[in-house]
Amino acid sequence: MKRILPLFLLTVAVLLSGCSTETGPTAAGGPPTTSASPAGSDTDLAARYRRAGGDPDVYGIKHAQNRDGLLTLTVWTRRKSDYGSGFDKFDETLTSFLAGTGVSLLQGYVLNVYGPDGTRLHHYDTTRENSS
Repeated sequence: MKRILPLFLLTVAVLLSGCSTETGPTAAGGPPTTSASPAGSDTDLAARYRRAGGDPDVYGIKHAQNRDGLLTLTVWTRRKSDYGSGFDKFDETLTSFLAGTGVSLLQGYVLNVYGPDGTRLHHYDTTRENSS
C-alpha cells in the first residue's frame, strides 16, 4: 500500500502537468496548432461553412488569435491528400466565409489544414512578414 500512494500521486502530477495533443508548431507564441479532433463549436462552424457552399469534406474549423493578435485558422478535412492546385480556391472560399462571420483577416493569418488521420496537409502563412 505504501508503494501505491506515491505511484498514484506521480500519475496525477503527470496528468495535471499540462500535456497536450499538439503536433505542429505554435504560431508566434500563440495557441498551439493541433491535429486533435475539433470541438463541438468547431464542427458547428464547419457545418455552416458547408451550407454556405464550402468544401463538403471540411468537418471542423477553428479560429483564434494569439496574444500578439495573429489569427490562426485550423481546418479538419476528410481529404487524405492536399488540395493541390485547388488550394487557392479553397483558401478564398474559407476566408470569404470567415470574413462574413466577422472574423478579421486584415493582419493576415496562419492556416493549418489537417487530414482525417491528423496529418498536416497544408501550412499557409499570410502574415505581413511572410507575404512580402
